[in-house]
Amino acid sequence: MSDLGFNKIAFCVLGTGLALIGINEASHSLFHTTKHEGAAYAVDVPTETVAEEAVEGPVDYGLLLAAADIAKGEEQHKKCVQCHNFDPGGAILQGPPLYGVLDRDIASVAGFKYSAGEGSLSEHEGAWTYENLNLFLERPKGFASATIMNFAGINSRVTGLEDRMNLIAYLRTLGGESIPLPAPLPAAPADDAAPVDGAAPPVDGATPAPADGTAPAPGAAPATPAPAPH
Repeated sequence: MSDLGFNKIAFCVLGTGLALIGINEASHSLFHTTKHEGAAYAVDVPTETVAEEAVEGPVDYGLLLAAADIAKGEEQHKKCVQCHNFDPGGAILQGPPLYGVLDRDIASVAGFKYSAGEGSLSEHEGAWTYENLNLFLERPKGFASATIMNFAGINSRVTGLEDRMNLIAYLRTLGGESIPLPAPLPAAPADDAAPVDGAAPPVDGATPAPADGTAPAPGAAPATPAPAPH
């Protein structure tokens, strides 16, 4: 290619670039834009404090276990048969046998190698009470963080507690029938200071108004003392 031809191509490319720059600058003068610091369609959303989750009260094991469905608990136990034996004198599988587990000392099955160290079942004292079984079945690693059991737990927000109570009631039938159910929790005491329906609490020194809203009987003491004469 001759120098003349190259110069023509270079001139065309340069001219095209200059033309595009000129068009761009001209468009800025024709269309005025304003930059905003905030969003173009800002929505004022009130800031609300997220309420903390309600603290659950104590679990009424006596009431819940008395109403538990053993047949449904037997269905629940099928989740565990791959790793646990439920027969009397059953062999150790991937996990310890669970016949007679209720009220048995934690980590006490001879011949089974439990997790060891801090946060393990071997470090837990006590027995598999109704409460301990419930806590462990809900979230095993929440009960013993170093447990080698890889089961996530029975912790559905809707039916988790009911499912666990059904399973524990079924486990009780496997050699734990003689272990008594806990007593239901006592009912909350009634508030003796609560006013009678329809009656407003009396003001100090005033005659209480009848609950039916009628005026006080003639001769009754006034609600407030009369002012002394000057």
